[in-house]
Amino acid sequence: MDKLTVVGVPLSFTSAILGCNLSLLSPVAAQENDLFLDSSPAESESFLIIDNLNSFSNSDTADIFVTTENPSFDDPINQTLAQIAQYDLQTQEDTNLGPVTKVSDLRDIKPTDWAYGALVKLINRHRCFAGYEDNTFKGDRNISRFEFAAALNSCLQKMETIAISKLSEQFTEEDLAELEKLIKEFEQELIVVQNKTDQLEDRVAFLEDHNFSTTSILRGEVAFQLVHAFGDKKAVPSGQTPTENLDSVTTFGARARLNFDTSFSGRDLFRTRIEGSNLTGYGLRTTGTQMTFLGVASNTGNNVRIGQIFYRFPIGDKGQAYIAGARQSSSAFIPVLNRASTISLFGFNNPLYDLGFGAGGGVYYQFTDLIGAGATYYAGSPNDPEPSKGFFNGDYSALGQITLTPSDNFGVSFTYAHFFTPEPRLTTNLTGFTGSLFAQSPFGLETATSSDNFNISTSYQVSDRVELGGWVGYISTVAKSSPAASGLDASTGANADIWTAALTASYNDLGKLGSKLSFVLGLPPKLTSSDVPDREDEDTSLHLELSYNYPLTEKISLTPGILTITNPEHNNENNAIIIGLMRTTLRF
Repeated sequence: MDKLTVVGVPLSFTSAILGCNLSLLSPVAAQENDLFLDSSPAESESFLIIDNLNSFSNSDTADIFVTTENPSFDDPINQTLAQIAQYDLQTQEDTNLGPVTKVSDLRDIKPTDWAYGALVKLINRHRCFAGYEDNTFKGDRNISRFEFAAALNSCLQKMETIAISKLSEQFTEEDLAELEKLIKEFEQELIVVQNKTDQLEDRVAFLEDHNFSTTSILRGEVAFQLVHAFGDKKAVPSGQTPTENLDSVTTFGARARLNFDTSFSGRDLFRTRIEGSNLTGYGLRTTGTQMTFLGVASNTGNNVRIGQIFYRFPIGDKGQAYIAGARQSSSAFIPVLNRASTISLFGFNNPLYDLGFGAGGGVYYQFTDLIGAGATYYAGSPNDPEPSKGFFNGDYSALGQITLTPSDNFGVSFTYAHFFTPEPRLTTNLTGFTGSLFAQSPFGLETATSSDNFNISTSYQVSDRVELGGWVGYISTVAKSSPAASGLDASTGANADIWTAALTASYNDLGKLGSKLSFVLGLPPKLTSSDVPDREDEDTSLHLELSYNYPLTEKISLTPGILTITNPEHNNENNAIIIGLMRTTLRF
């Protein structure tokens, strides 16, 4: 006779006695939403940054991330421990005894009780329950009745599987008798376990039906900015004398951004950003020069627009690829090696990284710990079918960079970019809207111009708190159409040279952990020589900037800053212009 017939039931005795079919807890599928980290510590959730070069980048999109896997998905050990924790009615506290509740908080079932011994015997004989990382059940500690019921439930399920597999000869009459007695003794607790399981499954089903996305997360940032400009006259280009008063008033505005970050594989990032702003840039219209243009200043007239669309994905273990559909440039992907924070547009990086602002993409590969290299291509009007526009015929930038990181504290990069614009008046200009007006369009606003841009950037972390960096850039430009179209006395093929440089320094954790005091000393792009008569920058401007980022909380920060431009437009006829700023940033 089959030993299972002794008690007259086929091993579905669990449902026969209880009138219900108990089952193990399944992992909560909603936990799959547990992915994500952003480039700032305040936004860290569960994405891990894998690109070490991101520490050199000031871009808020330079962070490629991967998800951490929840071990409870695939590991039955963790499934069981999670199950037991769900039904512990006592307060859970940390203990040095391992992943079980503190002994002082447990009751009802002791190792000396018959039930405890009976279950341990079944566990040891049939391996129907494993609670620790070595796949064992240490039956020498008190547990509550509901923990015991969860363990019993797990054991019953395993034994049902054994019976279905026609391995029932493993069971003895003693096994079945003890099981029947255990089920009767813990009938109420097993019913509670079943009810909780049903409730949890209902909650999981609801989340699966109503979730936003199992792989998406919404992040937001709002910046409020109070600004005032100080100066005597609006700046004018070299060779001219200023006459218009700089009648600036204090302004207050805000910019709001929402990022929809999605990961399809856990190692990629698809971002869609919408934004709206009414911030004033404090550039040419306000001060007479773009040298004072602020870094947070995208004015949409309070209209909402697409701020970014891009997709970043890995190439093997060391490479990344990047595709951008709108409002992106190389600085979003290629390491710019600038650790300092800034309040100005010029202070972010050498302007060659922001040429061809629009759509495009690139690749970057970290060959070794020492050497990484990347290339990008961006076009300013890729969706416009007109003859002088489009992805290849309009303004574009092709950039390549080699980055050397001999140590975790030091990095240096060598960058080349070729840029073409059919009409600087309508596209990104030669210096990315920084520097003097002559440098931005050396042959006039309506003259097609190409440039070859060269840059060396470096970053050095002197200590845990002190960081230094900087860059030196040279731009060689050529007129591709006649400057006469812009009213200038020169011909096609005319040449001009532009130089720019900066030194950055920052001091971390001054006054509070997470704060950063930053300083920028720079030479805004300057037209040093030109084939166009009377179109050179005769004097030299200096960019002096000091800012302090102070975190009020994990999500709120204050940034006071001051920016001074001496001899604006590289013209000593212009008096210095000073910009004072107070910014409050909220992230959620």
